[in-house]
Amino acid sequence: IMYITNRKTDGDGNGELGEVAQYSLSVPFDVSTATKSFTTQLVGDGGSVPQMKLPHAIEFKPDGTKIFVTTNKDPTSVYQYKLTTPWDTSTLEYEVAVEVDLDGEGNEDQVRALTFKPDGTRMFIGGRDLHKIREYILSTPFDLTSGVSVGSLSASLEDADNNMRNIQFNSDGTILYIGGNENNNMNKYTLSTPWD
Repeated sequence: IMYITNRKTDGDGNGELGEVAQYSLSVPFDVSTATKSFTTQLVGDGGSVPQMKLPHAIEFKPDGTKIFVTTNKDPTSVYQYKLTTPWDTSTLEYEVAVEVDLDGEGNEDQVRALTFKPDGTRMFIGGRDLHKIREYILSTPFDLTSGVSVGSLSASLEDADNNMRNIQFNSDGTILYIGGNENNNMNKYTLSTPWD
């Protein structure tokens, strides 16, 4: 299965509403065999939290029971959804939206990258404008509802790419990969302290 975030236009001409498309791959990891299964709106709580707009990065809890999606609007946040059927995004239910602020001054409005430490105790968010990665510490693994505190902030990674689009760590946190939109390169960093 493959998942892609997207935005769609509603009947009122609003072209920013978030959704996730789920595809089936008849040959595992071969995207040329992908067939769209369905598309699901990334809803809010129906009250104070609106439907997500301008979604970007998407990550799953390893057991497929939760998804996390970044948005750049109303405000810059990570939305958490539970899936009543694991890996089936048509069963998603909104749980919480956590506002993120990379440098404490609120001037990052293009959060594009998201990844987790495998044990779910750390969440890492990267942004286009500040070229930095912010760590967030989760009180309960893979659960933003139980409390999130601000962790460390990287130095500027602008030399790698000034339009960061994706970040990933290797399994033990000693290597960081950054993909960007400015020069279309994959950049590899070595971390002397894992996950730091």
